[in-house]
Amino acid sequence: MRGFFRALARALRLVAYLVRGLWQARRRARATMGETDRLEFVRSWLAGAAGAIGVRVTVHGLDRLEGRMSQGALWLPNHVSWLDILVIGGLMPGTVFLAKSEIASWPLIGRLASLGGTEFIERGQGSAAAAEAVAEGLAKARKMVVFAEGTTSDGMSVRRFHARLLGPAIEAGLPVVPVALRYYDSDGRRTTGPAFIDREPVWPSLWWVLTSRQTEVVVDILPPIDPDPGEQRSELARRAHHAVSAIVARSALKHPRRDISRP
Repeated sequence: MRGFFRALARALRLVAYLVRGLWQARRRARATMGETDRLEFVRSWLAGAAGAIGVRVTVHGLDRLEGRMSQGALWLPNHVSWLDILVIGGLMPGTVFLAKSEIASWPLIGRLASLGGTEFIERGQGSAAAAEAVAEGLAKARKMVVFAEGTTSDGMSVRRFHARLLGPAIEAGLPVVPVALRYYDSDGRRTTGPAFIDREPVWPSLWWVLTSRQTEVVVDILPPIDPDPGEQRSELARRAHHAVSAIVARSALKHPRRDISRP
């Protein structure tokens, strides 16, 4: 029963946060807002949404991006949950996601993804449209986030990274940033609770997060990989996958020491 009331309180808090955020976004749309301010608003809003539902975010390695903030980069995280968008989108302004177009129609989550600047790719358009979106984002100095596994997993291992969208980073000579995500429950143990896999409904994952005493996600920003001139996309994907897998596969039951933490 306690979990039910916790879920109800968080759901109401999230709805209120969403409504307030939409109102603020529309008010800012009417006013003159610079690009920098708009991107920071989106980042701050996404970061706050995670906290509204009791998700704690712990980040390691953000300092590795010092001196690279002003340039475009291709981020390659493992993909576990709908929470990934809130977590990664709340780290830095100018973060843009690529996702399947059907996600845009998901209740609440689709709206959150849209506000986060997600580029939705229609099925049947092929990888050419996605690669074009990545190239345009990199040219605008965006942090383009590509879930290279192509689908979600339970978070305990990392599926093979597909290489088809790495071409724009190689051609532009911009870094690829491997990102490892791991989820923990309120006791500090690795959990699959927030995961939703393939075509499973998202509601069990959402309910788990709402009822849990606390969900913690640990984000490891790994050393950026600068593509070698003429490097094959498959080799670059392999290097990024190896870096992420090495972190995700760690079997420690307790979460690592916190470097940076945001409620």
